[in-house]
Amino acid sequence: MSLAQVIAAITPEQFVTYLQKSGSLAVTTLHFLVFFAAVAIVNYALPRVLRPYYLLAVSIGYFCYEPQYRPLLWALLGLAGLSWLCGLVIGRVRCKPVRVLALLAAIAGSVGLLFYYKYWNMAADIAARTPLAAVLPHRESILAPMGLSYFALSSLSYPIDVFKRRCKVESNLLHYALFVCYFPTLITGPIERYPHLRPQIKKSRRFSYTRCAGGAFRMLWGYTKKMVIADNLNLYISSVYQNAAEMSGPNLLAATLLFAVRLYMDFSGCCDIVLGASRILGYDLLENFKAPLEARTFGAVWRRWHISMSGWFRDYVYIPLGGSRCSVWRHCLNTMIVFTVSGIWHGADWRYMMWGAACGMVCVVSILTAKPRQFFADHNPLYKMEWFKVLFQTLCADVLFALVFVFFNCALLDVQPSVIFAGLTKGWHGIAPAFAEISASLTASGLDGRMPVVLVFSIFVVFAVEHGGRNVARWIREQPWPLRWTLYYAASAAILFFAAFGQSAFIYQNY
Repeated sequence: MSLAQVIAAITPEQFVTYLQKSGSLAVTTLHFLVFFAAVAIVNYALPRVLRPYYLLAVSIGYFCYEPQYRPLLWALLGLAGLSWLCGLVIGRVRCKPVRVLALLAAIAGSVGLLFYYKYWNMAADIAARTPLAAVLPHRESILAPMGLSYFALSSLSYPIDVFKRRCKVESNLLHYALFVCYFPTLITGPIERYPHLRPQIKKSRRFSYTRCAGGAFRMLWGYTKKMVIADNLNLYISSVYQNAAEMSGPNLLAATLLFAVRLYMDFSGCCDIVLGASRILGYDLLENFKAPLEARTFGAVWRRWHISMSGWFRDYVYIPLGGSRCSVWRHCLNTMIVFTVSGIWHGADWRYMMWGAACGMVCVVSILTAKPRQFFADHNPLYKMEWFKVLFQTLCADVLFALVFVFFNCALLDVQPSVIFAGLTKGWHGIAPAFAEISASLTASGLDGRMPVVLVFSIFVVFAVEHGGRNVARWIREQPWPLRWTLYYAASAAILFFAAFGQSAFIYQNY
């Protein structure tokens, strides 16, 4: 439903109720924009030496805005203090056993907090029929803090980097606390590294109109991807998956393929908002996406997707295990371990683990078949046409990517993956009937006749602008003003008339 339709249909009583219920600081709410504008204005009004402390206070206030999270604040601040103290010991003490013990304490603190809030009940369910049942009782009142997984990985990376001599010791506890608590990254990442953020915290930037304008457009671009494309696609995808037993193969296949697009628009859109907001505040965060759906192999898709998370698991899990500099079978085992751990990191649900394992299996198969695939590529006459080779390889990688994400979407919507995969093969009676079934489901999900056209055009524009992984904020500044302002107005109008309001939650803020 567009904003114009919402305004036309709502009564004064409903409007008051909406304001009372939507008082959260979710990124897509008006409350967040007002909150962020006030934060940015005060940030630049303060002396630069005080800005890190102000942003730390704001980040704590942001976390505590939701009443249910307030009792959990001390656990997160305690973990931040523990990892900082362990980093201090690791960096200042020369005795190696002491340094190792400090590192183990930091790892135990982060992993222990993550286990308690996210995986306790999963472990309790597994241990229910064993002698460990008394040690791991099921707890109904456990509430995972917002952004706990990102917080835990950030607090883990610092002591490890100090131990490996990749990072200097931070003597200022409050500067370090800002690194792990910084409110934009607390939502959905990116997962920052302290060597990257430390110099920016130490020396705040002056106000720059160019930086702020670029950041504002990046936020607008992210809101368009999230609210116009991702949320509207979700209307169709969720209606199909939640009624999977009654759906035909064409609808299930269309919803499966569109989920990959929806997830990209949702997650990269949120990252655009976060990176744009941080740019306005004077911080440059890590880029998290680089046109992943343009990649020509499954492995390349992952190297361009959620780059900060992939890089974290590569540096702190994959490489310590031996990486690829070992035998082929050890390389395959390392790959399976990393992807399975990554799946479990997303949530205490066997479908996340299966998703991670499925990604690992595809990568293992690609490793084992590298030579035959290269032979096929060298002797395939169709590959002499470069455009066909690029198109075919990209489509194969994207279809594989979408199929393994069936497990992921099933975990989100609480659907059995077996129902989806079994349904993909039924109800195929030709192109025309399949198109008619998909059109009927689109209409039933609430997408009227104009929305599919709007979505197709919007997706095309996003992929065209982001082609090659270009930075949209930098790209827009290089364009002539007629094109630049056309994009500004088009994005704003798209949000006003076509955004699916009321679906403010980002997928990855659940992790």
